[in-house]
This record gives sequence, structure tokens and C-alpha cells, in this order.
Amino acid sequence: MIGGIGDGFATYLGVLRAIESNKWSRSDLLDWLISEYKLSDAYARNVMTMLLFGTGLVATEGGRCCLTDIAKSLLESASPLALYSHFADQFAGIKEIVEILAERQPLDAGALFSEWDSRIRKATGVNWKASHARMQFTHRIDWLRSLSIVRKIADSFYLSTTAMDDLVRTKSERASSEVEKASISHNDIEDKLRAIGEFFEFMSIKRAPVNDARPTSVPRLVENRQLDCLWARVIHFGGKVQYAFEVQLGGNIADAIERLEMVAPFVQKAVVVTDDKQKQKITDRLAVKHSPLRDKIVFLSYEDINTVAEAVNALKVFTRCVFHD
Repeated sequence: MIGGIGDGFATYLGVLRAIESNKWSRSDLLDWLISEYKLSDAYARNVMTMLLFGTGLVATEGGRCCLTDIAKSLLESASPLALYSHFADQFAGIKEIVEILAERQPLDAGALFSEWDSRIRKATGVNWKASHARMQFTHRIDWLRSLSIVRKIADSFYLSTTAMDDLVRTKSERASSEVEKASISHNDIEDKLRAIGEFFEFMSIKRAPVNDARPTSVPRLVENRQLDCLWARVIHFGGKVQYAFEVQLGGNIADAIERLEMVAPFVQKAVVVTDDKQKQKITDRLAVKHSPLRDKIVFLSYEDINTVAEAVNALKVFTRCVFHD
């Protein structure tokens, strides 16, 4: 993109606005791109061919350049995610980068390129030379970074909160029922909680039995109740440190409270991931019950977890670069 990683999206919108205002001929648009952004003729032609006309955002009517309805909608929303979605439909290999990172982020450039190259060749049957494949990969990574979909630290890449949210939204839209949709969101948060706990060197257990958080000196509970996530660590001469997590996006509040009350005496904190409406309901019920859970409970939002998940990926890269050989 013109403008590089930092200014690529803003510059792209600026080009579209200029086209809408001036209605140049193709040759005049080429001259303007060269003059305005100090581009070479070849670079400006590539921008026109690939990123403007090739994406279906710019067309010609009566010999004059104009914006398509998709481009007008993009200008109105000014959403990097909207342009990402459009580019992903136009260019093979963009979604694949996001999918690979979603599976095992963060990844260094070499590992990410190797997996991407293999998938693209299998999916499309292309027979690019290694140098051409590397160039195509670099273009796509740069676009994704310009659109704040992918982040980079040192030589490694990971997804932004925007990208992680979009992946869950896309999966939810394909769900066949509201129950399945809720399960997708719930499972996503649980996976992130487990990954965050592992980074902080806890034994991080998704769907941990309630009895796992209770010491052996107290009676075993007969019911097979589960916490959404449990972090545990044994500290020498200091006992066991535990944090219980419940994801409450809807459904039975009483059940979530009851599970946390079963472990409240034995954990440092009981963390509930929820929204403001559910938070108030839980707070009210704990107050009415005079529940001892009130002294242990902490509330976090879904956005909080996404933000921390992105930060953890950044810290993984930093830790590997600075502290490991």
C-alpha cells in the first residue's frame, strides 16, 4: 500500500476520496498518483491495476474514474475490517495467514511463510517460484498489518484483538442455532483464559472439575460440576495458589454463582467474564445472599480478555527474543 504499514489504510481512503472528487481519466489518475506520492511509473500502475481497479473498488464510466458502491460504503464506514474482508475475497492467501495465526500464534516469519506457502499451493495449485511466493506473502502480511489485523514484534507475527473478534463473529454467523452461537463465544474465551494462564506459568485447566479446586481434606462433592477454567500453582512452603474463572455471557446466573461458591474458600480470586448487565445481576444476588464470594469476586469483560490475549502473544515474542537463545 502507498504510505507503508503505518499510513497505508488512511492513504488508501485518501486516494478513493480524491478519485470521487476529481473524476479523473485513467491517465490523469496515474499522473496524480505519481506526483502526489512520489511513486515510480511502475509502482503507480501496479497500485491502479491491483488495488484500485483490480479490487472492484474503482471503475470507469464515460472515460472517467469513479467509485463503485462497495468503495462508497467503505468510505462511509472507514473500517479497516471492511477493507480486510473485501481484500480477503479478492486475493488468495490473505485469509490463510489469519487462519494459521489463529491456530498457533505467535509465529516467526519463516514458520509462518512455510505453512502459508504449503497451504496456498495445495489450495490453488499455483506453482510460484520461491522468490515470487515470498514476495506475494510479504505483500499480504504488509496489507494485514496496515489494516491492524496482524501485529509484528521483532520477526514474529500474531493477531490483533480486531482479528480475534472477527474470527469469532464469523464462526458465530455460521452457527445453526443460538445455543451453538453462545457455545462458540464461550469456548473462545475459555481457550484464551487457558492460554493466558499457561503464559503466567500456572497449571491452566479448561473445564476443571470443582473438586480439583478443593483440598483433599474437605469432603468430595458428588455432582460432577465444572469451572470454566482453573489456574493453579504450588508454591514451595507457601501452599497452593488458585484462581477460578467463570464465563457468564448469558444463561443461568445461579448455577455460575453456586460453582464459584463451592471453591471460594480455596481460591485467591474468583473471576467472572461477563458484561455490565450480567455483572450487576450477579452483584445484586451476592449482596442479597451475603455470600462470602463477594470478597473474592473480580469482573472482567470479553474485551478485557481479548486485550490481554493479544498482549500475551506480544510478550511471548519479547520473552523469546530477549531471554532465550
